[in-house]
Amino acid sequence: MGQSPSSVRSKSGRQRSFRSFVRRSKLNKSSLSHTFNLPPSEEYPELMNVNTATEEQLMTLPGVNRQLAREIVRHRQMIGRFKRVDDLALVSGIGAEKLELLRPEICTHTRKQLSRASSCTHSLESVRIPSETRLCSVNSSSVFQLQCVPGLNQEIAANIVDYRNKKGPFKSLDDLIKVRGMDIVRLSTVKQHLSLEPRKAESVQHLTNGHVNGWSEVTVPNGVSPKTPHRKSLSMPTKFPMTLPNGFATAPVNDILDLLSAYSHRPVVEEVFTYERDGVRCCRLASWNLHQLSMDKITNPGVREVICRTILENKLSIIAVQEVLSEAALKVICDELNTPTLRRVREWRNNSNRWEYCLGERIDGQHLGFIYDSTFKGITVEDIDLDQVCMLTEASDARRLISELAALKSERYIAAPQAFLLCGRPIIVVNAMCRERLADEDLVGFRVVSELAESVGMQVALVGEMFHRDNVQSLTTYESLLDEELNTTVDATASGLSSILCPGDIDKSLLNGRAGAIKTGLSHLAIPRGWSWGGPASPFCPIWAEIKIPD
Repeated sequence: MGQSPSSVRSKSGRQRSFRSFVRRSKLNKSSLSHTFNLPPSEEYPELMNVNTATEEQLMTLPGVNRQLAREIVRHRQMIGRFKRVDDLALVSGIGAEKLELLRPEICTHTRKQLSRASSCTHSLESVRIPSETRLCSVNSSSVFQLQCVPGLNQEIAANIVDYRNKKGPFKSLDDLIKVRGMDIVRLSTVKQHLSLEPRKAESVQHLTNGHVNGWSEVTVPNGVSPKTPHRKSLSMPTKFPMTLPNGFATAPVNDILDLLSAYSHRPVVEEVFTYERDGVRCCRLASWNLHQLSMDKITNPGVREVICRTILENKLSIIAVQEVLSEAALKVICDELNTPTLRRVREWRNNSNRWEYCLGERIDGQHLGFIYDSTFKGITVEDIDLDQVCMLTEASDARRLISELAALKSERYIAAPQAFLLCGRPIIVVNAMCRERLADEDLVGFRVVSELAESVGMQVALVGEMFHRDNVQSLTTYESLLDEELNTTVDATASGLSSILCPGDIDKSLLNGRAGAIKTGLSHLAIPRGWSWGGPASPFCPIWAEIKIPD
């Protein structure tokens, strides 16, 4: 008597909102009486419409800060409107747990005013999702599905799939205790959400495969129906559908990657580079810190697609790469460029399919390496040993230059000089990575290299991660092609500074002074980002500079 109909009183006497009571009942899976109806009142809390809410209004939701609210508004503007609450799973920063936290608070349509008569007809059972619809099969679900189960993260979900592939289907849910990372407490929590056989989920939309003139039409969560070629390929090895409780609808098991790829933005490159500048032929030298590139990382198709498409779209000919943990991972990139298996890489027409790579020695568990296009548009690139450079020049100080290049190494940085024949003319690219601010004694070697390169007329470029602006400013015998204030990380708050430097006067260099940083198209919906998706292939941006081709 006398209490607000939109609240219930606990045993302790404190009032709790009805909305939090609904959320708690969902989490505890408690069964409520069918006679317990929503109290008739005009004070029933309205759900927030995510299609009309402002940033400030969205920030009142649990767990939503300004950045996440801005992402919701940006995604809404891009797709027009959200069709279902589950569509928020496509917003960067919203994962499975946060979506479940938001679900009781939001809607995607304008809620009509509840009259006394209509409110009495709504029971709590009518807004609950039956537990059967939330069960996820451990024998047929993918990593994408399993990681949406409360209590499972991406790592354990991947371990479940890996164990299943090696040992066969699970015969009992208790067998999950054998999976790496699983313990008794976690198993008891997740068992209620799992099953051995797939169940029909009424709350999840199924894709409809309608064939029109040989094309397969796919219905996706935001209401847009992209058309993709209906083909039998390695990307569609299975015939049974996959249901994703996080709003990605259903699709053949591996074909979900094509769906994620279709919704991953690829930029339109502003300038069409034609391998010529002011009447002079040129190609592009680039540097990219691939951030702990391992075989585990490169097997992610989103990572491979971002790296390969970024290289192709921006017409990079020689790419110095840092933080390569495995030579095999670099080979995978070249294989994908030469014999594409990903649709977006395969559809790129201006690809020479003649990509090669070379690596420096392994230092502190990582390599510095290069990927280069060996022949394209009449431009030939060939990597050679530094000793061979001496045979291509008659300068007396050439041997000393090579010795100084080979000695570039200290406790604060690593360097890998590599010689290339660019249309028959030698050029040396020093791929360097600094761990911290360099001391003056660390810079001596770079200065000597600069002076010797200028005296023998050898073209040298210094590229890589300098990590501190003072490192660039202290190299007074070099000229930077990039603005020193230019941020070269995907996240502006991250530390790192990529640079391309040339010794001496740039007008006398093989470089023509044109340079830039690539900041778009570096993320993909298939790349994990904490509890969300849509992360970058690397936290560092690739940078490039143009090299003049000798006549």
